Amino acid sequence: MKFIKPIDLWVHGDSVISGQIKLQRGQWVLCGPQLSRFVGVKGRSLWVAHSQGNKAETRQRFTDLCEAF
Repeated sequence: MKFIKPIDLWVHGDSVISGQIKLQRGQWVLCGPQLSRFVGVKGRSLWVAHSQGNKAETRQRFTDLCEAF
């Protein structure tokens, strides 16, 4: 897949859920003003790893969510 600029999931979340917009795991996205990493879509839920305060904890949270997904 080609890199795309972070999209705001608060605005385009329904398009991601419906499959109109396809994101790859790890893609940077926005949840309002917050930069986060996309994990996937399960049903009508968007799985996204938000900042955990520092890079190491954020990276670990993203890894944990990928494993749980």
